[in-house]
Amino acid sequence: MAVQDFASVLNGVMWAQVVIAIIFVGARMYTRHYLINNIGWDDIIMGVNLATLIGYTICISIGVSYGIGKKFAAVPLEDYSKAIMWEAIGQGICIMGIAASKGSVALFLLRIVNYRWHKIVLWLCIVSTTTLCVITTILLFVQCKPTAFLWDRSIEGGVCWLNFTVVGLTMGSWSAAMDFVLAILPWHIIMGLNMKRKEKLTVAFGLSLGAFAGVCSVVRTYELQTLSSQAEYVYDTVPMLLWSSTEVLATIVCACIPVLRPLYVKIKYGSRGESSSGHSYPLNSYGKPGDTGGMASGGYSHDKSKNKSKVYMGPGGSLLEATVKMGSEESILREQKLASPHSPHHISRDIESMGGIKRTDEVVIETTRI
Repeated sequence: MAVQDFASVLNGVMWAQVVIAIIFVGARMYTRHYLINNIGWDDIIMGVNLATLIGYTICISIGVSYGIGKKFAAVPLEDYSKAIMWEAIGQGICIMGIAASKGSVALFLLRIVNYRWHKIVLWLCIVSTTTLCVITTILLFVQCKPTAFLWDRSIEGGVCWLNFTVVGLTMGSWSAAMDFVLAILPWHIIMGLNMKRKEKLTVAFGLSLGAFAGVCSVVRTYELQTLSSQAEYVYDTVPMLLWSSTEVLATIVCACIPVLRPLYVKIKYGSRGESSSGHSYPLNSYGKPGDTGGMASGGYSHDKSKNKSKVYMGPGGSLLEATVKMGSEESILREQKLASPHSPHHISRDIESMGGIKRTDEVVIETTRI
C-alpha cells in the first residue's frame, strides 16, 4: 500500500537538514572570525545561503499544515490552494538559495586562483547562475495571469501562458553542471599552490565534495517533471522538495569542510599547532613588504602590531600558513642545542658559533593562501 501522507517526513527531514546546516555554518563563522580573523564575501554569502534554506523550510512547513505531502482527497478544498501557494513561495526562496550556494563556493575559490582563466570561469559561474536563478524565480510567479491563478484555479479569466516545467529543467541542468565545474576546478587550482602535498589533497578533496551536490541537483532536476502534475500536485512534488533542500545542504557542508581545517587542528592539537617537531615553526605574523624585516627583504617580523592585515598564521592557519623548515649540518651539531628550540623566536636571532664550528641554517618560507 502506497504511503498517503509525507507531511511528517517533510518536516522531520527538512528541519534536521536546517540543524546540520546551522552547525556547519556556525563552525565556519567561528573559524573565520576567531581563528583566522578574516571574514570574506564567501562567508557572508554562505550566511545568506543558510537564511534561504531556513526560509524555504519555514514555507514548506507552513504549507505542510495546509496539506503539502498529502493526497488531494485528504486535504480540505479551501486549504489546497494555500498549500500550493506556500510551496511556490518556498520554491522561489530555494532557487535563490541555489544561486547563493554556487556564489559562495566560487567566491571562496577566487581567493586562491592563479590564472586569469580561473577567474573568468568562476565569475561566469557566479553571474550565469545568479542571472538564471533570478529569471527562473520571476517566471515562477508570472507564469500565470493573475499570479494567484497559479495556486487558485477557481479564479475566473485566469490563464497560465508558460510551461514552467521546461524553465525548471533548464535551470536545474545548469545548476548541476556548475556543481561539477566547481568540484573539478579546485584540483587544477590547489595542486599548483605552494603548500604541503597532504594539505593540497585535503583541501582539493574537500572542495570536490561539491560533486555530491551535483548528484543531488541531477536527481532534483529529474524530479522537476512533477511540476506538471495536476491532480496530485502537493503530493507528487514531495521528492522534488526534499531533493531541493538536500542540494542546498550538500553545498553548504561541502563548502564548509575545507574552511574548518584550522578548527580541526585547534581541537586535535590545541595550542601546540599541527606539529611538535622542532624543525617546523608556525609564524604568527609577518611584516608587509614595506616593513623592516618584511618579506620583501627576505626576513620576517614577530611584531604583531605591525601586521595590519590581521592574517592568522598560527596553528592550522587557513588563509595564509607559513612553515619554516630549518636545515643545515645537523649531523655535526646534533649534540648542540640552543635554548628554547621550539620557540618561533629561536629562528629570528643570529645563530652563534658552537664548538668552533659555525652553523649555517637555510630558511625556507612556504606560504599558502586558502
